[in-house]
Amino acid sequence: MEMQPGQMAYDRASTVFSPDGRLFQVEYALQAIQMGGTAVAVTYTEGIVFVAYRNLPISTLAEAGSIEKSFAIDAGLGCVTAGLIADSRVLVEFLRLEAQRHRITFGEVAPYPLLAHSLGTHLQQFTQFGGTRPFAVSLLLGGFTGRVPGLFELDPSGATIGWKAYAIGRNRRAVADFLEEKIAGDRTEEVAFKLAVQAVAEGSPTPFPPEALDVAILEPEAELRRLPVTEVARRVAGMPFIGATERSKSAK
Repeated sequence: MEMQPGQMAYDRASTVFSPDGRLFQVEYALQAIQMGGTAVAVTYTEGIVFVAYRNLPISTLAEAGSIEKSFAIDAGLGCVTAGLIADSRVLVEFLRLEAQRHRITFGEVAPYPLLAHSLGTHLQQFTQFGGTRPFAVSLLLGGFTGRVPGLFELDPSGATIGWKAYAIGRNRRAVADFLEEKIAGDRTEEVAFKLAVQAVAEGSPTPFPPEALDVAILEPEAELRRLPVTEVARRVAGMPFIGATERSKSAK
């Protein structure tokens, strides 16, 4: 993203438009998200597969499982995030609170489109009032209408868009193009899993080990199920883009 010298004053606050109609603080937030790992969600006949790449610390002292990119919201509700982890945690807590308010008030699981639009409104407020900055996070929020899975993408501007499968984070456009080219009609869980992992690999410049993947599966009326590293390793065995990072090598 390039700016002319005369435009520099328009990036001081998220509430000021540049003469060509841009909010630079929102664009900076989107750029920060691009610095993180790729996250992908793919729906299949009976559920949703979330796969996210997490940047593993080089130190062997770090616990890879402590870097969370997928989150349970409520029964049949979950999300995957890309961007600043601390910002992600705040937005996930917002979703969980809204979901519990709806459950207590109406005695049912909150519809995921309603949650998506509530979060979109919350995100938009941080682009309209002074003294704040946009959240440097994009999310893919998944849920069910009856037993039919669906996704919403949310970005720092507060925009909400529904998808069958989509990508956020690093190289998201190239990864989304890959998904659009490869996605088939009816998909099983295994097909959706392989497609999501292949899509994440499209966004990674180098091979990565299984522990770099945060994988979770969402099914109707069930809490988000995060796959342990051992199961992820078994499922991705033999895939050409699975390799060893410097962290893995140093552990030998």
